[in-house]
Amino acid sequence: MKQTLPNSNTIVLSGREWLVVIAVFLAVSVVMYSGWSRWEKIPWEKDYRSTCWEERMSDYWAYSQWNRIARRNYRILFIGSSVTWGQEVRNSETISHFINQELGREEVANLGIDGLTNAAMVGLFRYYGRYLHDSNIILEFNPLWMSTPRRDLRGKGIERWEFHHPRLVPQFDRRISYYRSFDERIGYVFEHVLKLPPLVRHLMVNDFQNKSIAVWLMDHPYRLPPSAISFQGTPMMKEKPGLGTTWSSREGAQIRDDPFLEIGESLQWEFYRKALQILKNKGNKIFILLGPYNTYCLTEQSRKRFFAMMDEIKHQLDELGYSYFDSTADLFPSEEYADQCHLLKGGHVQLARALVNNASFRRWLDSLN
Repeated sequence: MKQTLPNSNTIVLSGREWLVVIAVFLAVSVVMYSGWSRWEKIPWEKDYRSTCWEERMSDYWAYSQWNRIARRNYRILFIGSSVTWGQEVRNSETISHFINQELGREEVANLGIDGLTNAAMVGLFRYYGRYLHDSNIILEFNPLWMSTPRRDLRGKGIERWEFHHPRLVPQFDRRISYYRSFDERIGYVFEHVLKLPPLVRHLMVNDFQNKSIAVWLMDHPYRLPPSAISFQGTPMMKEKPGLGTTWSSREGAQIRDDPFLEIGESLQWEFYRKALQILKNKGNKIFILLGPYNTYCLTEQSRKRFFAMMDEIKHQLDELGYSYFDSTADLFPSEEYADQCHLLKGGHVQLARALVNNASFRRWLDSLN
């Protein structure tokens, strides 16, 4: 080391010493990144679903590890938003649970994430879809994301939407109304490229009470950081975070006159197609679940616009060669909806039964290895 200034505690490293420090840092980082998935145990059990609320919402490292385990233990991966995840029900009352019940065996894993927009799917599959290859995937399409320009990520002023998973959407698309600063969005890009920051965030959330190690040490001055690491992954979320009540009984329930978008102008449809292509390029066999969606809460004109949009979507999926099941055409009674798109337990039972008995889905199942 170079001699430091008098009366200074500063350590000045030479060029060679800096190279040694960088080499050690990179070696430790590579070992941690490649080894942590083997050292940490995910408490996996039947009807597992990821804990994706509050500070754990951006823990995409944990989600990718659940992908790895699900791919190993299930024949089919069911990916989508909170509709797939099961916002209004317990983990044992989700769509995937009842599909397995209808099939008579544990075949479908719940890989839903609360608030996962089509735009966020692109980033999720591109940067955290390491294990999403050569698999059989049911991919949900949620019409909610195309109901208004705000949901389509194009709202301006008071209509700008602070959507979930801002890290996952494309960061420099001028058409998107971002609510994070430019500097933050550059940081998100570096996170995806460098790979290590998502693991660091996972450790902060999982073992250090969602604090940096420096702040954690201030709160625990007599403990060493390694003592906080349990090597136990994120516990499964079993309880229902939603109210679990029918939409019409809720305070503020109203009939909506949403415009619904032409698919040629919708960012969310464009991103859904990109997400499909990413999965297809990874060698996956894909089946699409359209909906569900609560058309009972729409005006008559809005219903017409909705079904016209869905007809356009199905026509385009036919042209692209994807198999699908449309669950939006008043398949369920009004009382089985909790809001615009989430079903209650009884609706999940009906959806699973209708899906498993659908001829297109049966042909897709028969085509799987």
